[in-house]
Amino acid sequence: MAVTIGTSINETHYTTLRSGINTVMGTPTGSGNSSSGYNQSISAPAVGVGTSITASQWNNLRGDIRKASAHQTNSAVALTTVDTDTGITATIHNEFETALATVTSNRFALATGQSTLATARTKTRTQWNSTETHDVQLTWANAPTFKAFWNAGGTVNVVSGLSYTGSEAKTLDWKSLVNDAKHVSINYTSAYANGGGSQGTITNTGMYDLNTNGTEVKIFQDGGTNPYSENDYQVFIRYITNGIRVRVVFRDDDAGDQTGSGAPVDEYVKGTLTSAITVRRATGTNVEVTSPSVAVGSTNTFV
Repeated sequence: MAVTIGTSINETHYTTLRSGINTVMGTPTGSGNSSSGYNQSISAPAVGVGTSITASQWNNLRGDIRKASAHQTNSAVALTTVDTDTGITATIHNEFETALATVTSNRFALATGQSTLATARTKTRTQWNSTETHDVQLTWANAPTFKAFWNAGGTVNVVSGLSYTGSEAKTLDWKSLVNDAKHVSINYTSAYANGGGSQGTITNTGMYDLNTNGTEVKIFQDGGTNPYSENDYQVFIRYITNGIRVRVVFRDDDAGDQTGSGAPVDEYVKGTLTSAITVRRATGTNVEVTSPSVAVGSTNTFV
């Protein structure tokens, strides 16, 4: 808590602030929306009870708070440097405390300039009907690195597109279905539109909302238009051990329509269908988390 002028600022105050920034920056703890920890080492050292805190130690603590702030906002909060002559003051302590409260509250934030967007897997399909599935598994080496990715504001993103020049009605409907769909991003607690078109419905489910028993959740649904209303573009996610499984499904359930006296014709979808799954993770000198390993799941048809 804030201190008043004249208060003796000692090891207890330092340790309280150090514990707070270590919760934000250090080994992941907690679960769900209460989770925290970027799995980083902090500079401020632990000290024993009754120890006199040096200006260097206070400034290490200052640097740790500023790193968290820069990671979240791309601009480190201004904090007074502790001078070896004047030492720690109530004003400086309260500056540190206020900044710590802010980075704690905003701990899931990730500034774009403090991150890297990379392709996990991009594949294409040409001339298809029935169902095509891009089934991708993203896993981390252990629970701390898995949690740190999400705690530090990481996202998994799904973008699809269909390139086609021609006049075939079924392919044109699929082109509209895919190209006008929302791009879907998944973070620690949400699924949300992140660019793309306006079509499709997103179910607001993030990584920490998933059951650890592996139940699959549909987070995106878009459908074709008559006479191709049976067709669906869908995104499903589920928890796997220290990871997430993403299935992007293009379900061409239209069985064809009778155009004359013969049997219905189930046309192929032409052009080039692209399914891309990308990962945005915290990178740089302030916070750097690890990339996931990428594998395909058992239902994958994008080879």
